[in-house]
Amino acid sequence: MGVCLYVVMELYAESQREDVYRVVKAFAAKGEWTSMELKRYTQFLVRDFERNGMNLTLTKREELQRLRAQIDELSMRYIQNLNDDKSFLLLDHSELLGLPLEFLKSLDKSENDKYKISLRRHHVSAVLDLCKVGLTRRVVAVAYGRRCEANLPILEKLVQLRHKSARLLGYTNYADFVVDRRMAMSSSKVFEFLEDISASLNDLASRELTLLKDVKKKEEGEIPFGIEDLPYYVKKVEEEQFDLDFEAVKQYFPVSLVQSGIFKVCQDVFGLRFEKVDDAEVWHSDVQLFSVFDLNSTDLLGYFYLDMYTREGKYGQTCVVPLQNSSVTNGSRQVLFQIPVALLVTQIKKEVGGDPVLLRFSEVLKFFHEFGHVVHYICNHASFAKFGGLQLDPDFVEIPAQVLENWCYEMPSLKLISGFHQDITKPINDDVCKSLKRWRCSFSALKLKQEILYCLFDQIIHSTENVDIVGLFKHLHPKVMLGLLMLEGTNPASCFPSTAIGCEAACYSHIWSQVFAADIYASKFRDDIFNQHTGMHFRNKVLAPGGSKEPIELLSDFLGREPSVQAFVDSKSETFNDASFG
Repeated sequence: MGVCLYVVMELYAESQREDVYRVVKAFAAKGEWTSMELKRYTQFLVRDFERNGMNLTLTKREELQRLRAQIDELSMRYIQNLNDDKSFLLLDHSELLGLPLEFLKSLDKSENDKYKISLRRHHVSAVLDLCKVGLTRRVVAVAYGRRCEANLPILEKLVQLRHKSARLLGYTNYADFVVDRRMAMSSSKVFEFLEDISASLNDLASRELTLLKDVKKKEEGEIPFGIEDLPYYVKKVEEEQFDLDFEAVKQYFPVSLVQSGIFKVCQDVFGLRFEKVDDAEVWHSDVQLFSVFDLNSTDLLGYFYLDMYTREGKYGQTCVVPLQNSSVTNGSRQVLFQIPVALLVTQIKKEVGGDPVLLRFSEVLKFFHEFGHVVHYICNHASFAKFGGLQLDPDFVEIPAQVLENWCYEMPSLKLISGFHQDITKPINDDVCKSLKRWRCSFSALKLKQEILYCLFDQIIHSTENVDIVGLFKHLHPKVMLGLLMLEGTNPASCFPSTAIGCEAACYSHIWSQVFAADIYASKFRDDIFNQHTGMHFRNKVLAPGGSKEPIELLSDFLGREPSVQAFVDSKSETFNDASFG
């Protein structure tokens, strides 16, 4: 099969062109494969066409299109309801004890001099994290959980339409339609995965909850511990147990040093060399272009643009944008057909007056994560552009980025990327490095169980017909959260946007990638984080093939065994056992 036909098939793979589908289907039926990658590629094209309904009768295809149009309209209405919600609470100063003066000054006030707390995440999080008044925390949490009740019937209708569209395509339910093209492969496998992780965390989560209940009892007496108390008491215990002032930590992460540090990490681990392209044609003076070379062969592997700083009119998310996927011919990197080009967008604020730009530790983490996507993108050497870039199994694509985050918590790499902004020869000290590593998994079992609760809800409604949505949450909440009840009168499903658009039937994927990333890091990197032999093995076995092989095959080949959840579970327990809480 020639290059031209590859290109034609790429162009129309996601289209509604029935004539192209018939040609591809006929080619697949012949089974004349010159490679296993070509076979997989053709099978994917057929699958993508058929997931678009190309194998249905014209009548059923038109019905599928109508259903999808309705789904899109309802999804946008659900999100719009959340965006349009202007609800707020009026609270006086005595009800907001513990909140910083700067935060209170930023709030609008009513005519009777009460503070206006909007039911937006930034206000609600501040109250739940910092307010010493338990009743206020509860009132705010209940109000936040009751937003947009009109979204409940919208979600119910959405789920019905999704199931109907999935049945048209031959699936039992919508969850099976979504998961079919992912590593998990079936909804039943997702349930098994979530329930196994949840059960494995029960003992640790119980110890964490007991500790929090004891702290609340000392502060508030016999008032029962509620789900709304989790953020406040987690933060309180963390402040007592970890000597971490994140404003002070920030002084050790000037952006230029973090950037050069991550380049050095990726050079030492993955054998990559980064070189700035001078006088590159860019869309803004802040944007930089970098060439990426193989450290040993000096071959050019790709390019990436770095657009770091916020500005008016700029896209507002931190992400990696594919500009040109890689592809090779004859299965060899020596015969380059198309070189990869990516764009890394971050949202870092420039300091006024020429002061050095300092990164919060959360921004360092995010930078490492997104740079993991850049490395994956550049190192992906699949033969077909369809398997190149980040057009990969959604359960798999976050794993390399999650792996790279680990270098933000190890002392040798923290020393490499840090330096006091007034004297960069002085890196962050050893005690702070140790505290950051312990803080990483602080109360992680309880936090993860909250995420599992929503993942189970998402999976159940998309794999079962006619579910009582409110009743389901009431049933799941105490079961997953160790007896903690859902707040009375709240409707979490009415303000859970992931079920409406973007992650429906796939909320589990974030935990999935964390679990496999933990296994990779613990098994291969943790004991020697700058071992280039291991890094090159990872680059060649996991990153380079892209989507040309099944992800589970790539991971098993790298690990030498099937991936396991045990390293992930063990990582959560270590922090609690080491922290001497209580």
